[in-house]
Amino acid sequence: MLQKIRDLMRVKDDIDAINKIIGENNKIISELKIQLIELKKELNDTNINQQEFLKNFKENLNVIKNLREDFGKELVEFKLLKGQLQRKILDKFEEELQKDLEVNREALKKDTQDYNELRKKVAEILSRLNMTSEEINKFIEISKSIKKEDFELTKFARNLMEMDREKLELMRKIDTLERLVSKIRRRELVR
Repeated sequence: MLQKIRDLMRVKDDIDAINKIIGENNKIISELKIQLIELKKELNDTNINQQEFLKNFKENLNVIKNLREDFGKELVEFKLLKGQLQRKILDKFEEELQKDLEVNREALKKDTQDYNELRKKVAEILSRLNMTSEEINKFIEISKSIKKEDFELTKFARNLMEMDREKLELMRKIDTLERLVSKIRRRELVR
């Protein structure tokens, strides 16, 4: 008999546990119902917004089609105008270039002669500078074996640096003159 009472108590505990679980499940189901109602509301709002968007999109699509047609017409007209304008600009440019070339031809011939003379002089100077560089290198080798305290070479070093700077400047001028002569020759070949 005691066993039956214990079994009944155990069954009662099990029923209480099941009732507790059912209560919790009912609470969860209630929360899910609330969420489902909110979700339906949001879905309806989304549908309304989507329908409004589609309506606006269709209206805008028609406007875009009309604008596209107008743009196509304007683009054709612009291309025609562009072609005419390019031709006029090229003609004017060629005319101005021809005038400018005529005016500058004599000056370029004189500049070419001056350049050739200067080039010869620069070649001579470069030859001298190369010889000077060789002598300087020899002097440097000698100076390495001499004690620093024996001689003061700062003045000579300044002169060497000045000569080197002049050499670089002359080389730049030669490059500039060679480019100028090549431009002159190209222009004369074009004619």
